[in-house]
Amino acid sequence: MAEGTVARATARMIERRHVTRSGVTRVSLIASVAAAVWFSRADPTGAVIGSVFLALILACDAVRSRMRSDRRDALTLWTVSMASQLREYVVYVGLAFGAAAAGHASAWGWAAGALIALALRNALLVAFAAPPASSATPALFVPAQRRSEAVRPPGVPRPRPAGVPEPSLPLPLLIRRVMAFGQPTRFLVIAVATTLWDARIAFVSLIVGCAVAITGELVDPSSRGEGR
Repeated sequence: MAEGTVARATARMIERRHVTRSGVTRVSLIASVAAAVWFSRADPTGAVIGSVFLALILACDAVRSRMRSDRRDALTLWTVSMASQLREYVVYVGLAFGAAAAGHASAWGWAAGALIALALRNALLVAFAAPPASSATPALFVPAQRRSEAVRPPGVPRPRPAGVPEPSLPLPLLIRRVMAFGQPTRFLVIAVATTLWDARIAFVSLIVGCAVAITGELVDPSSRGEGR
């Protein structure tokens, strides 16, 4: 709850400075480039500072989700979704450069494997999140009040009404969200693996995490829709 209060206060402060959600998204992209540069050093200092920039990216997400200005239209949601994917790819490239510079010839192969596993995970979650086809509902028209919900990409948080506190998650739901291996969890894995070991362990952990997420979606239907 404390981090939610800090993020909300930060959102109110930057809104008074006329910063929009798009501006916060650009800051997170810049932070991802900085993280990639530091990860490419392949040393403990680079791993620690790169992890700090990953935390900054997640902080930008938390702040953006609590901003009230700059309406959430389809273009904004699409931009946020694309930026979220792009910044993760940038971090992967920085990790691969760092591993290659450290003399690991298979670095780019592990990076490609991690990207493929991530693409499979995302494709599966999108397929499960898609609403079932219904002949009773017109396919070409979406009510105005529901239009932003219909085009919401996976991974973009649903807006919370002003003044409504964030509910605490029960432990089983929290575990399912971690197993869904969303971007915050992936960034945490990268930070821990690069700080304690190296980029190769980070890529292997990402592949394993995506495999666990895919298995969980296939085995436990009740987890679908959580941790997007």
